[in-house]
Amino acid sequence: MCATSAMAAPVEYTIDPAHTTVYFAATHTERSSVRGRFGKIDGRIVYDAESGAGALDVTVDLASVDTGNRTLDGVLRSAQFFDVAQHPVARVRAQRFIVESGRLAAVEGELTLHGVTQPLRLQAERFRCGEVTLFGVSRQVCGGDFRAEVPRSAFGMTRFLPDVGDTITLQVAVEASPAGSAAQ
Repeated sequence: MCATSAMAAPVEYTIDPAHTTVYFAATHTERSSVRGRFGKIDGRIVYDAESGAGALDVTVDLASVDTGNRTLDGVLRSAQFFDVAQHPVARVRAQRFIVESGRLAAVEGELTLHGVTQPLRLQAERFRCGEVTLFGVSRQVCGGDFRAEVPRSAFGMTRFLPDVGDTITLQVAVEASPAGSAAQ
């Protein structure tokens, strides 16, 4: 996740749920975008800063969807879309971290959503690791912003096509600290 020489071996990081969110957007009648977020995310990342090798396993609680519209949130949780009663979480697993010119460029793996697993490539818009001090407490933190586009129809979610677009833009803001360290 970073080019820090102090970490020369794989380190296991725990995702900080207070500083991690998955945002999404879909076009609505090709005039505007419907946007929302998922607030409950859990997971682990293993990363070797020296080699750039890594793996991740992250789950998103789909019931935590929040568009700012309670009626729409209910529709998204229903069998028409996420069907949280049958498929309560989305899961991202990846074992390929792509480093270009000394920086993390992308993470490739798979997304399981609505009972279907498809390939996923998260483009790194920025990523950095290092020590941070907050309220007098210092700790190692890795964080970044990632982006992906996924066709919802590939996961069997076709309700309201084409009025609600098929291409869903995902933006992921993530922070993680070595497993066992206290999150702020």
